[in-house]
This record gives sequence, structure tokens and C-alpha cells, in this order.
Amino acid sequence: MRVFTPIFTIAIGCSLFAGCDSLNLEPPTELGTDAVWSDPGLTEAYLNDVYSGIGYGFGDPMIAGLADEAKNTHGHGDAPMRLSNMTPTDRGLWQWNNEEVITQFRWDLVYARIRDLNILIQNVEAGEALPEDRKETFLGEAFFLRAFFYHNLMRLHGGVPLIDQVFELGADLEQYQVPRGSFEETINFIVSDLDTATSLLTPSGRRLGAATEGAALALKCRVLTYAASDLYAQNPSDMEETGYTGGDQMARWQAAKDACQAVIDLGLYSLAPAPTSKAYSELFTKGNPSGTIWARYFQGSGGEDHNQGLWVSPNGYNSWSGDTPLQEHVDAYEMADGSEFSWGNPAHAADPYANRDPRFYANVLHNGAVWRPRPSGLDELDPVGVIQTGWFEMPSGTLRAGMDTREGPVQTWNGTKTGYNLAKFVDRDLLPDRQQQFNPWPFLRYAEVLLNYAEAAAELGLTTEAVSALNQVRARVGMPNVPPDGGPGRTLIERIRQERQIELAFEEHRYFDVRRWMIAPQVYTNGHGIRVTGRLDPTGKPLMYAGQEYRYRYEYQVIEVDERRWNDRAYFLPIPQDEMDRNPALVQNPGY
Repeated sequence: MRVFTPIFTIAIGCSLFAGCDSLNLEPPTELGTDAVWSDPGLTEAYLNDVYSGIGYGFGDPMIAGLADEAKNTHGHGDAPMRLSNMTPTDRGLWQWNNEEVITQFRWDLVYARIRDLNILIQNVEAGEALPEDRKETFLGEAFFLRAFFYHNLMRLHGGVPLIDQVFELGADLEQYQVPRGSFEETINFIVSDLDTATSLLTPSGRRLGAATEGAALALKCRVLTYAASDLYAQNPSDMEETGYTGGDQMARWQAAKDACQAVIDLGLYSLAPAPTSKAYSELFTKGNPSGTIWARYFQGSGGEDHNQGLWVSPNGYNSWSGDTPLQEHVDAYEMADGSEFSWGNPAHAADPYANRDPRFYANVLHNGAVWRPRPSGLDELDPVGVIQTGWFEMPSGTLRAGMDTREGPVQTWNGTKTGYNLAKFVDRDLLPDRQQQFNPWPFLRYAEVLLNYAEAAAELGLTTEAVSALNQVRARVGMPNVPPDGGPGRTLIERIRQERQIELAFEEHRYFDVRRWMIAPQVYTNGHGIRVTGRLDPTGKPLMYAGQEYRYRYEYQVIEVDERRWNDRAYFLPIPQDEMDRNPALVQNPGY
């Protein structure tokens, strides 16, 4: 790991949280050790700065483009993950220079934040100047954040060096050369930090976006769900760093279920009803206080915002089409009656976007979707705001490229390559190319807790409990209950996994889920999209273009858009080569 010297230079950042009004610092950046840890305002500012390193999942690119959810239109370092040919010197997106995109996953940046937290924990625990209630809050948040950063390292690498002290400059070099903890030790370390955080935190956070008791319990629920999963139980490499080498997998599933039950028992969270696709969409754009356990918030007054609307909206709205859903993801959405979608069903194939799970319309923009008015200048061509990713027959017999294609009239280099665009997280009340978004990035949601609980219960054979939790998530959007046996052609476990694929879409879960379930060999096949052709037909669906109405009957052709391959070494990310060179005690992951 990297070596950092203990210099107290604080970037006092209050933009993530409202407040810090009590601070009056001259100068505001360099402070002595005693001043920081004896003043609640300065300690709080130090901790707030650590929060700025938690990152968020918005962006171009998104992690969704690294599995079977989406294709990143512009590449941006996705090839090593798509093709499973990562190396310790080329880790693609995971070492990409845009620190805002993957701050919470970069080895060097994460260990820098862990060191910051170790400094805070050491000094606040030893100090006597802070009021006891503030001391407990600061420590609780610090232990939670340390667990959060370590859990991200664990998800990518398995067992990692576990640092819980501050290394002093000038000490023996060997103190910095910490070996990796085993996978079991890493899980136990994270859980211990979360247990400590739970004992110190309260149900209501210090400020919006600060860690709470519920956040600590929910992260423990996730971590123990991961720990119980097949990848770590089977541990194909038999390395202690990549999984368990003993113990009882069922006992681990029981621990995961119990941890999720603890969140449920708080009684603080619920699933807000979302009877329409619009209502479901607004949970991610307008706010979801009852279902959000922990999130990163953005505030215009503090300069904290994001451009998700610009990054992923269609190019026909002067935007970038950054990560566009793959056909594999689109096909995972059930029909509204709970049956599977199938291209082999003539009715489905003739009208593939009709009568689907309401979350499909909230998450995915498809050809023909009515979205929002076009920007000025483009509204003359499309006065309604209908997504046009197809090709449309004109009276002359030629095909006109839709406004949102790579051959259309607007920013062709930004057009979708899959025939779809991402709608989730995009506020359709804002013009994506000229208005900022401030909706939060959800790290922990109650829906995930219920799905983790359902998975653990199902693995334990507790069918009634599993379907109860699963069907709570489905009922919120009006989807029918899943029967105890999973229904025709599908097991209960398969239905739970499919529900995660839909409910947690584009929230940085799928990449890790397909690995921990060991289904990646089936998932990493070439990615597909859709080619839509509109044929003139007086009985077809109407479409306004340039002041005239046309009627179209649509033809759909699934096309290959992306090369993807799987190698078993890609279950884990390689440790960066410069870290291996710096620390001879490190053991590299298998296959690298």
C-alpha cells in the first residue's frame, strides 16, 4: 500500500453538507494537530472532507457498462473489463484518471481516505477536549466510513491489507509492508467496524448524508450477503485471500439474514408506493426519503452538483448518450403479468415495449417513448419529444435516421450504439444540456435490504420469508407476486436474482452480483442492441416530424453491438503493479 506522512493539511470543505457556519479560520487550510482535535467545528470539517471521497455512481462512464447492463458509448477504459484481459498495469476504468467517477474504488485514493480516518479515530479516541456526544458521533461516522471503503476494496480484490493505525514518518520500512488479510479476516474487520459504528451512531444523522445507525446496519447486511455467496464459499483458487477455506456457508447465510432483519426491525424505512412508471422514476430524481438509507447529496448553494442528465440523455437532446442499456438488460424486464419476455413469442416480438414491468419505462428510453420537449431549435423537427433511435421510411422510399441515432442530425458521435438510452436518475423536468441536477446518489436503499434478506432466506430454504420480502419490492410497482416455487420455468433464486437486476439497475450492483453468484461465464457473452425500422402504414402508430404526421409499423432486429469475453481471473481485480512493487508482502490475485 502507499505510504502517507502524517501532515495535518485540511481542505476544509462544507459543500457536501449544509453548515460549517461556526468556522472562522485564518488561514483556512493549514492547522496544528491540537487545534483540529480540540475544536468540534474543525473535527467536523476534517470528517466532512473525508466524505467528499465517497464518490458517486453518476458519470460517463458508469460501472453499468462493465457487465451486461449497458454499453459505454465512448469507451473510457471499459475494454479490459469487457474482455476480461485486465493486467496489474492496465486495470482500465478502475484506474481511470477521472477521480470523481471511481473515487470510492481506486486503491490509492481509498487507502488515502482510510489513513485520514485512522488519524481521526486515533486522535478523537485519545482526546478529552470534545463533548462526549460529539466524540461518539464523529467516531461512529469514522468507523462506518472506514468499513465502507474497505468493503469496496473487498468487492474488487478479496482480502486486502487491513490498516487500523497511523504509520509514522521515518519508522522502519517494514511497518508499511503489510500483507493482505485473508478474505475471512477482511470480512470480520469490516463487520467489527460496523458493529462499533452501530453502537455509537443514532437513527438520525448529524447532517443530511452523514452515516446513521441504519446505514451501518444496512452495510453490514450487504457485506454479510456477499460473504455468504458462492464465489467465496467455493473459492476456486483455494487462496485464503479470495474466499473461505473452511467454515459453514449456511451459517454465513444465517448471519446475513440476521443482519438484514436488524435493519427491518428498526422500523425506520419503507417502500414508498410507486403505482406508475413516472412515480417510480421520481423516487430517483425527486427524492425517496422513506427508502433511502444512505446517499450522497448534492447542493447547488455549495457547488455540489452533477451532470447525469447531460452525460446519459440522448444526443437528440444535445447530450452524450454515455452509458446505454444493452438488449440483455432490456430483455430481463418481465411482462406486466409477471411472465418472461421472449423474442420467440410472436406477440412480444411484434411489439416488444408494450405491457412491460413499469420499471422498464422508468429506467430505459426506447424508440417511440414519449419523454420531454426537445431543446429550442430541435423542437421544430419533433414538437412532442418522442425518442427516435430507429430509421423511418419516408414517402420517397428512403430511410430517415432518427434524431437520436448516430446517423441523425444532432451530435452523431454521441448517439447510442444500442438503440436505447438510460432514463434512470435523469430528471425529465430539466433540459439535460443546460440545467444542473441535484438528485442524490443512493448507496444504500431499503429495497436492497429486502432483496438481500430474500436471497439469504431462500438460500436457507426459508421460502415463506423469502417470497414475502421479494414480493414487497414487486408490490410497490404493482407487479404480481412470485409464487413459492418461482413460477413456470424459473426457480425462486432465479426470480430473486432477476428482481435485483431490475430493482437495483445501474446502481453498481450487477458487476459484483454476477461474480459472487459465479454466473459471469454465462453473462459475459457479446452484448446486443436493437435496430428499429419504421415502415409507412396508414394503420400504424403516429409520429410527428417537421410539422407532418406519419404513421409507422415497426420492425425489430436484435443486433450485436459489443464484444465481451470471460476469463475466470476476472472474478477479482488485480492489485496495481506499483503497489506490488512497493510492498513485497503482497500476494497477487490468481491469474495475474
